[in-house]
Amino acid sequence: MDFFEAQELRRKKTKWLVLLYAAAIVGIIVSIYIVVAIALGSYGEGEAPLFQPWLFAAVAGFNLLVIGAASLFKLVEMRGGGAHIAAQMGGTLVAPTTTDMGERRLLNVVEEMALAAGVSVPPVYILNGEPGINAFAAGYSPADAVIGVNRGTVDQLNRDELQGVIAHEFSHVLNGDMRLNIRLISVLFGLQMLSMIGYFLLRSMGSGGHRRSSGDKDKGGAGAILAIALALFVFGAIGKFFAQLIKASVSRQREYLADASAVQFTRYPDGIGGALKVIGASATGSKVVSHEADELSHMFFASCFSNSFASFFATHPPLVPRIQKVDQDFDGDFQGYIKTRQRMAQARAERKRRESQQRKKLDQMNPIGGLFPADIAGRFSIDPAILLAAIGEPESQDVTRSRVIMKSLPICVRDAARDPYSARCVAFAMLASDASELRKQQLDLLSKNEGAATVDSLLKLLPEISQLPLVARLPLMELIQGSLAALSPQQYKRFRNTVQGLVQLDNKTSLFEFVVRHHLLMHLDRRFNVSQPPRVRYKHPVRVKQEIELMLSAFASASVTGNQMEHKVELASDSVLMAYRVAMQVVGFGDAAQSKAELQSWEVEQLESCMLKLHCASPTLKKQFLHAAAALITFDHEITIAEAEFFRAVAESLDCPVPMLAAGRIAETPKEASSESAS
Repeated sequence: MDFFEAQELRRKKTKWLVLLYAAAIVGIIVSIYIVVAIALGSYGEGEAPLFQPWLFAAVAGFNLLVIGAASLFKLVEMRGGGAHIAAQMGGTLVAPTTTDMGERRLLNVVEEMALAAGVSVPPVYILNGEPGINAFAAGYSPADAVIGVNRGTVDQLNRDELQGVIAHEFSHVLNGDMRLNIRLISVLFGLQMLSMIGYFLLRSMGSGGHRRSSGDKDKGGAGAILAIALALFVFGAIGKFFAQLIKASVSRQREYLADASAVQFTRYPDGIGGALKVIGASATGSKVVSHEADELSHMFFASCFSNSFASFFATHPPLVPRIQKVDQDFDGDFQGYIKTRQRMAQARAERKRRESQQRKKLDQMNPIGGLFPADIAGRFSIDPAILLAAIGEPESQDVTRSRVIMKSLPICVRDAARDPYSARCVAFAMLASDASELRKQQLDLLSKNEGAATVDSLLKLLPEISQLPLVARLPLMELIQGSLAALSPQQYKRFRNTVQGLVQLDNKTSLFEFVVRHHLLMHLDRRFNVSQPPRVRYKHPVRVKQEIELMLSAFASASVTGNQMEHKVELASDSVLMAYRVAMQVVGFGDAAQSKAELQSWEVEQLESCMLKLHCASPTLKKQFLHAAAALITFDHEITIAEAEFFRAVAESLDCPVPMLAAGRIAETPKEASSESAS
């Protein structure tokens, strides 16, 4: 199953959830109506038929109003996305500049995973009041996701085990599980509201029973109310029963898939397997003590409860079978693993001491030269099908590259990227022009909008950032997004206006400026509720034909003009035009050999609206478009790093994250394959 199939599967599961939700509501309405009709008939005057249309309409209307209003209320409440859920759990945002060693290690792991996966670095929340080992990912999409981690996870797991847990959570981020999780919360809340109303009525009748009259008529009325209250309580509880069953059945299978994805991500089964073993050996296990745990239990890495529910209601598979999926030799001896883990930790510490001198020498070397293809700044061979398959499927070597990129950044840049105030200056520095006159205008704009202190900070960072290679700039932009999320709404509004102003000063937009503006602001707009997650509206290419034509024309133009995002039809060679026609065929618009399609004229502002509309396309349609774009830029079987990063930025803006420098990973694949076959 590839990334796009996983997205379609989530959409189908959502439809299935809606159907079961509707069936549960119908069952509840019919059951409550029967009780109400019998109760009113028994305690009323005369006999009445069992089916009374007006009564059924009243009962149905009441139930639909209560369930719908409760579910809608919860959905509106959850519009805050991952940050709201983390706050609901009592989470505290981990400052990017934290000096706590455990928190710093956690942030480093999250940064590495995010950059490797090709998504912006999410804010990290720590649940300080939770001693158990657990974690969750929450949000509507990668653009507004957060990672929440129990304090016990930070304190009790080593780096490899922590990396396995975070890789598991990132699989939920990439596969679209988070949106389904939020919808499950609203379903549960709506169905259990009837039971809550019934319970309230029963409590009210019990506390006020001594004041009721003993008359037959009053007794009859009280009996009818009692019967209706019991019906609401009982059948509401049945609704909750089925909602919990739905939640558990959806959640369990996803946990197995996320475990498998984590192993693929890290290529280290002992990471996630070790974390699960430590949970089994720990006195606190994975328990979550917060009273919100029941409502959010399906979002966590492991079961939130110390005593497992019946298998019908368990949101997570049992520990031993789950561990055996990644470690077939595990026999259930949790304490034995802890002893082995302690011996391995001692051996690792000894090895680190012996290798300290060698490590210092390696750190002094240029890390990029050893782990990336030598011609990464030029052109290299690439298969478009493999590039497409890399979407949403990060691997262990991508994690290695993300770590290398982080180490290659100058210390002052890395530190600035982790501070909300300084991260603004990093973004401004990446937009600074090389032309002296334009740069002077930009500095004047910054001084006016952001103040002299911002200009001073930018000037200190500018020499280092201007020397960064292109392969480091997009990851740096993803890195600062987690820090910028800590800005206040007013600060972000000013930052957003400044970015727009810097790009528009010279009335020209380079490819990189376009990427920074759209990619950076699109993600942050979600976090600050400037825009909302899109809904699927288009399932067929014809519905977005014009947008696809314009975007493919932009890819063709970028292959001609390089980093300058300008449309120059006269520069398009026959091969570029043929590549465009092949791409149109890939997306389903005619035969390339007979096509007379020409490159379309476009403006940068049109690209913005095109990507916003394509964001509302179905996963299958997004796959068609990205396949066409990959076929276009690799028509000559080669690709430049600028083309690769433009493809990556466009794909990621459609919530289809491409692992960092996927082209470089693919360029190395034949070497790895040949070495494996030789062995």
